Amino acid sequence: MRRPTTTLGTLAAAATLVLGLGGSAHASSGELVINGHSVHEPTGCILHNGPAAVTNHTDSPVFITSGRWCTGAVIAVIHSGETRFAPFASNILVP
Repeated sequence: MRRPTTTLGTLAAAATLVLGLGGSAHASSGELVINGHSVHEPTGCILHNGPAAVTNHTDSPVFITSGRWCTGAVIAVIHSGETRFAPFASNILVP
């Protein structure tokens, strides 16, 4: 029973991201700082190894996901100006 529940949760999170962002086909303006390293105009799935402190200096929220390649559940949202901790084996999705 765990597999269908996990799959449905993943699909629901993906649908929320797609429907909530309607038409945003460009990179986020600004930068994302991951463990002190800047990523300018970030977009897509950013993989990282190990725990990370993530500061969002973009114009849109970014999402920490629980699975590899930005799959799995959204476990945190980092709004513009916020810093959050991304645990090991998570990824950062910048829509």
